[in-house]
Amino acid sequence: MKSLPVRRFAEVRALLLLVILLLVLGCLLPLVGLYVMAYAPREDPDPLMTTAAAVAAAIQEGQLPVVPGTKVGVALYRGETGLWKVGAVPPTPYWPFPSRAGWEQAGRPTVAQGEWQGQRLRVVLWPVGEDRLLQVVAPVEENRHQRWLAATVLLSLVLALAGGGLAWFLVGRVLSPYGELLEEARRFSGRMGGGPEDVFLVSTFRQAVQRVEEQERELAARAQELSELSAGLAHELRNNLSVMEGYLRLARENPQELARYLQVLAAEVQAQREFLERFMTFVRPVAAQKTTFRLGPLVTQVASRLASAFPQVKLECVGDAELVADPTAVRVVLENLLRNACEAASRRADGRVKATVQLEARKVQVVVEDNGPGIPEDQRGTLFEPFVSQKPAGGIGLALARRLARAMGGEVELVSAREPTAFVARFPQEASP
Repeated sequence: MKSLPVRRFAEVRALLLLVILLLVLGCLLPLVGLYVMAYAPREDPDPLMTTAAAVAAAIQEGQLPVVPGTKVGVALYRGETGLWKVGAVPPTPYWPFPSRAGWEQAGRPTVAQGEWQGQRLRVVLWPVGEDRLLQVVAPVEENRHQRWLAATVLLSLVLALAGGGLAWFLVGRVLSPYGELLEEARRFSGRMGGGPEDVFLVSTFRQAVQRVEEQERELAARAQELSELSAGLAHELRNNLSVMEGYLRLARENPQELARYLQVLAAEVQAQREFLERFMTFVRPVAAQKTTFRLGPLVTQVASRLASAFPQVKLECVGDAELVADPTAVRVVLENLLRNACEAASRRADGRVKATVQLEARKVQVVVEDNGPGIPEDQRGTLFEPFVSQKPAGGIGLALARRLARAMGGEVELVSAREPTAFVARFPQEASP
């Protein structure tokens, strides 16, 4: 419990204790009322019985009975016939037994209750002689014990309602932050959660933890990648600066060759500029601008640009297909693959490079083949890692091509390491949502 919000749960415990106390009082008060009615002192003798005994004694002595009060009714019957009546009494005798014979067998005066003209009555049946029946009737008056019972029942009802209202408030107070948490979980997960809320919250929390862990792993991998890229960049720049420094030394030692050395230095500077542009393209986030275009003409355009740089290599482009992607990113992928193939094929006098565009399984793929010397087996595992190759481009061409292709939902792979050496770039034909 220490790990939970102590203040909130302390309030809940206090309110819950108060609710229990109210409910206990609501149960005890009616019991107290019943106890008071059961054990409270009663009026003894019964005033109505005393009146009936006095009237019966007067009748037996032949005297005219005196009826006290105006609420008491007295009637004398012989059988079902009324001999005389005083006050409001029923027209026929009220029998508390199924029959007169049953009452006569009881052999004693009887007090009973009945209802006449919508009014509750207490009735005393008193035998007078062998064939006459005295009936004394008085309305039932609610005594103080009944009033106490009614008051306790009403108070119990009030306490029960108060306890219910307090319990409702308690549930609302406890579930209020729970509801906010549930709403945030639904917003985070993007689904309503048809199962139990606690199971939904646990699964959403686990999903959030997994996302955080994945982001931490991605950040760690990205930091490691940036560290490697920085080290590779420093290495490349240091090597090229050493080359430039060597040419400057040669220019000082051989002034007559200054023009040639300056030309070499200018080419080296241009190579470094291209290298930095490639490096920045590799490290910056990919923001694709997708459009529909024909891939065949784009491959031909890239090949034409490289033909001037590699005049000794024969370039061939075949096939065409429609593609929905970012044409700039696709151009960079194709340029790196074709440049890599041209550099390999240029080592032979009859160097050839062929780019084939084809559609296969709803993916557009470009197969780039060259007849260069192939890829040594010890370099195949690190082929797509940056700064592994010793080529003039700095060894990030294939890494950049694969990164851009994967950002568009595609892939760049080595399909043949020997003559012909072949790489394939695959792109989804339709843009992913």
